[in-house]
Amino acid sequence: MIVERIEPIALRLPFQRQGGADALHLVLCRVTTRSGAVGYGECLCLRPALQRSLMATIRDAITPIYLGKPVADRERLNRDVRLRLTAFGRSGTILNALAAVDTALWDIAGKEAKQPLSALLGGARRDRVPVMASLDRYNDARTVTARIERALASNVAAVKVHEFDLDIIEGVRKQIGPAMPFVADCNHVHTPAEVRASLARWQALGLQFLEDPAWPPETWLDSPALPQVTIGLGADLGSAEQMAVYGRAPAVGVLQPDVCMIGGVTEKRRAIALIEPLGVSISPHSPFIGPAGLATLHFLATMKQPTCYAVVEAEPHMDMYGNGLTRWQPDLAVPTAPGLGFDPDPDYLKRHTIEL
Repeated sequence: MIVERIEPIALRLPFQRQGGADALHLVLCRVTTRSGAVGYGECLCLRPALQRSLMATIRDAITPIYLGKPVADRERLNRDVRLRLTAFGRSGTILNALAAVDTALWDIAGKEAKQPLSALLGGARRDRVPVMASLDRYNDARTVTARIERALASNVAAVKVHEFDLDIIEGVRKQIGPAMPFVADCNHVHTPAEVRASLARWQALGLQFLEDPAWPPETWLDSPALPQVTIGLGADLGSAEQMAVYGRAPAVGVLQPDVCMIGGVTEKRRAIALIEPLGVSISPHSPFIGPAGLATLHFLATMKQPTCYAVVEAEPHMDMYGNGLTRWQPDLAVPTAPGLGFDPDPDYLKRHTIEL
């Protein structure tokens, strides 16, 4: 099968949310072969400015390398893009755009083989994946409490907050109880010294892991392990080799490969194979509601240890598949149809596509 057409698709999904943005901005990618096979991929986007840059990168930088090439060469093509464009960085927008095309080719390959992506990755070990409710950042204890109440009412398996205020995080732990798996993502707000200064409070939280607690993350490479606090990071890393460097750091106990930021299914598969022998836990980053989310579900189905899929705060109308990927619930079914398992609903794409 030969790649004939690559189409980046900009979507704007309006929502009702207290404060902040009034819409979620996505970038999908549709790849069509000469034989008419179609596959879909996705970039990590969220914001309008990033949407425009990702659309341009797919069109102008990535597409010319792929047109006329066989789908079967997808792993070599992924490496070719990295080598040709390495001067522009080994993480970030280039690899995020690459991921959308790469994932679409894996979708096509699975459809051609009449196998789900999980089978191409080595075979599913489970048919359902537990759900972690992943809250937006609110910086407001009352709002967080209300959102946690909704998550608990949905019977999710775990909770994740994007807060850096220890008072708010401690309040969440009290609300959910001591047994529920709990992740706090600080988005690099603190310094390592600040984390150590409050170490006893972090320890008392009993976190599954503390995600991106401090800036710069390179600090953890030569830091000793924090007693009773597991550091998780890696969602912004762009290669398997970068993942392995952090996987050898004593302070890092969880690595979080993101199928978009690492450059697609091809590199995420390499990353997991490279870091599994290092003895760190793997918790794939999953802030997605489209093809990247489906790809992540397939990876979670194949991993040795059960790990949650983090479902972001979304609304029912944002579900482009009808499979519940945008809904807080106890668990999610792993798709079993060929490729990613679902294609986006054409009417959904028509309603939400915008011209850029």
